Amino acid sequence: MMNLSDIPSKPSLVYGESLNLSEGSPKILGEILQAAANTEQRIVYLQPDGSYKFQSYQDLCLEAQRILSGLRKLGLQPQDKVALQIESYRDSIAAFWGCILGGFVPVPISKPVNINNIAQQTGTTTRKLCHTLQILEQPLLLTDASFAAEIQNIPELAEIGRLQVQTVEEFYEYEPDSNWYQSKPENVAVLMLTSGSTGIPKGVVLNHRNLLSQTMGSVQMNGFTRNDITLNWVPIDHVAGLIYFHIRDVYLGCQQIHLPLPLFLQEPLVWLDSIDRFKVNITFGPNFAYSLINDRADDIAQRQWDLSSMKCFLNGAEAIVAKTARRFLKLLAPHGLAPTAMRPSWGMAEVSSGVTFSDCFSLCSTTDDDSFVEVGAPIPGVDLRIVNNQNQVVEEGEIGALQVNGLTLTSGYYQNQEANQTSFTEDGWFNTGDLGFLKDGNLTITGRQKDVIIIYAENYYSHDIEAVVEEVQGVEISYTAACAVREKGSNTDKLAVFFSPIDNDDRFLKTLLTAIREKIEQKIGLTPDYLIPVAKETIPKTAIGKIQRQELKKRFETGLKYGFNP
Repeated sequence: MMNLSDIPSKPSLVYGESLNLSEGSPKILGEILQAAANTEQRIVYLQPDGSYKFQSYQDLCLEAQRILSGLRKLGLQPQDKVALQIESYRDSIAAFWGCILGGFVPVPISKPVNINNIAQQTGTTTRKLCHTLQILEQPLLLTDASFAAEIQNIPELAEIGRLQVQTVEEFYEYEPDSNWYQSKPENVAVLMLTSGSTGIPKGVVLNHRNLLSQTMGSVQMNGFTRNDITLNWVPIDHVAGLIYFHIRDVYLGCQQIHLPLPLFLQEPLVWLDSIDRFKVNITFGPNFAYSLINDRADDIAQRQWDLSSMKCFLNGAEAIVAKTARRFLKLLAPHGLAPTAMRPSWGMAEVSSGVTFSDCFSLCSTTDDDSFVEVGAPIPGVDLRIVNNQNQVVEEGEIGALQVNGLTLTSGYYQNQEANQTSFTEDGWFNTGDLGFLKDGNLTITGRQKDVIIIYAENYYSHDIEAVVEEVQGVEISYTAACAVREKGSNTDKLAVFFSPIDNDDRFLKTLLTAIREKIEQKIGLTPDYLIPVAKETIPKTAIGKIQRQELKKRFETGLKYGFNP
């Protein structure tokens, strides 16, 4: 029991506004697809070769109903799980809705980038698939023909036992089934897998109410409308691609454009090309995406884009670096990008994606030296608080552990009692694992509890160190990770910095190591214990490019050798 004397005079606690609901507000996902199918808007799919394909919402609805028909013919019952590992956005989206219309529970899973060398890859996506199929007790695996043909070459899948595999292409031959299952708001709608950046992926249970609350709350806060045009390059196995964008856009009935992730990674400027061509208003990217654009400054100066249509570049999913965001705004200002277009946000799968948004970021309100970036107030229906190690709410402005509650919050992890016991407090709040502080109702994230590097009682933040390293010429952008490592018998953490050089020539590398060390000492005031050059293809990343620091830390501490050595 907390004593009154323990309550801070101005507690770090903020309650989101109430959702503006009406008699006609949707209660289940099928209702928003039905409404969108009655509009004239369309979905645009950019192809790997740069061409475009168009799909009306009516056609999406028909394709989903064909998939629904195929799933029912296999004998699936409402709330049965369907693992989705499909490469194309169009097929992934149709499969998702086919599951929703039948009351089945889709479980989107990221797909390996290079299917021909899957056995030689680090195995992250294969392990995720195998782990998911095991915890779901061998559900139907709905995939595409190319992956289905390769399954027999994956030893890990063979060990699982009997596996029911179906290709999405076959389902398009069925007649549409218009008899939709009548789900309830509390029914599970989707299982979203965590990135696995801190361990084995967990299945986040989200129901119809969770997803629609996030969608309607973000629309209410940001003023998104049916007239907006959006652009997304995040796969739908990630909450940003599925909920932050696709579900929200179906709810609005607005035009949405999907750009393949491999194409963006291969040529980042195609992102801006598409914004210019389609007069996009809303898009999203984590910090590394803005770094990739910044790295093309010379090319940007030669382009003739008109980016004045942009209302907001949503920025989230990883630590936001003020200097990176500011440089992005400066580089694109000559192309008509508004100085207020950058919108920091925060969210995670467990709260149905983005639940805070800031409209205060600009070149005037920030500096390159800002250590942290404000990510805004919570959307309607979401509450935030900051607590100390005793789970007591701290004073406003004090850094502590971020906890969340509200309509968008998951009921828990699928068949993971241990994680549920550690993730939720006795009074129902969720421990996010993030550190931050609240000021005037707005949240600022200061780091992940596991990404804080503590050396001789001083706290250092991974993203600060990484940003400094990537300032050094000769370092590949978006392939740097700073981790705390501990040698056996040591009483304190040591700093290990993994980076990818543009050249592995011995002389070049020696000079680069010296430059990196000096830069870290100058800007951070810390001498790195280990500088580890690594081939960029061996850097473990999540599906949208977030570096898995804990995986690197684990490899280092177990003595695993990879890439090339210093």
